[in-house]
Amino acid sequence: MGKSGRKIKNHEIILCILVLAVIAAGLLLPETGNLVLLDEFCDVAVIWIVCIYVIVRVLRNRTALPFSGRAAGAAAVIVCIAVALWFSKDIGLDLAAGPQTATLTDIQLSKAQAHTGIFSHHYYLTGSDNNGVTLRAEITGEEYSRLPQGGTVTIEYYEHTRRIVKVY
Repeated sequence: MGKSGRKIKNHEIILCILVLAVIAAGLLLPETGNLVLLDEFCDVAVIWIVCIYVIVRVLRNRTALPFSGRAAGAAAVIVCIAVALWFSKDIGLDLAAGPQTATLTDIQLSKAQAHTGIFSHHYYLTGSDNNGVTLRAEITGEEYSRLPQGGTVTIEYYEHTRRIVKVY
């Protein structure tokens, strides 16, 4: 019997542990508060890690492939870069602009349940700001219980990721 030509390398195991740690950190971070962009960063970090892994694998094996394989590899690299940048744009714009303040009127609160898991309840706040723009953002269960349906609330939030920092 011959050995498999592909063994799992130590750096791949470390990479999997890193991805799982980033996912776990993202699950444990709060939905609102000062750390909301860190939670967004965890989501983007997983995408970046996977894209970088694919790019490194393609670049490492580029000389062993025929022209069509190299062309497909180049296309994969371009797609990975585009995907990573696309998912990073909102957090970058929010870091540059900082949090905004808005007063929402006629707020509506809603609750959704995911199909499985410990973190299965999601609570949302929807309302219109002074310019008539509707904003929908995730809030904590405590805020869901505290806020009045149909009332007015002032929030501090990040505009592009629609993550709430503080509910007044």
